[in-house]
Amino acid sequence: MIYSGIFGTIKPPSNFTNNAYDTLQNNGLVNFISNLIYLLIIIAGLYAVVNFIIAGYLYITSYGNPQQLSQAATKILQTLIGLIIIAAAFVIAGIIGYIFFKESTFLFQLKLFKLI
Repeated sequence: MIYSGIFGTIKPPSNFTNNAYDTLQNNGLVNFISNLIYLLIIIAGLYAVVNFIIAGYLYITSYGNPQQLSQAATKILQTLIGLIIIAAAFVIAGIIGYIFFKESTFLFQLKLFKLI
C-alpha cells in the first residue's frame, strides 16, 4: 500500500473480526437475508398491533354508525389475514428448509444481529 509508510498497519477491531456477515464462505449473505426477513416480520407484527388498536378505537367511537362499524370490522379482518400470512411464511420456510436442507429448522437457526 502507498500509505502504509505514513499510517502503518491498521488492524480491524477485535470484536468485528469474526462477525456473522464477514464472508460468503461463512454464510454472511444468508445471515443478512435471514435477519432482514426476521426484521420485516417483527415490523409486520407491530403494524398488526397498531391496526388492532386503530380498529378498536373506530369500533368504540362509532356509536352505532354502520359505516364506521363496517370500517372497523374490515380493518380487523384484514389484520387477521395479514397475521395468517405471517404465520404461513414460517410454515413455508420450514417446508422449504426440510425439502432443500433436510432440516425444517435450518432457516430459523440464525440470530438477530450477532456480532461474535
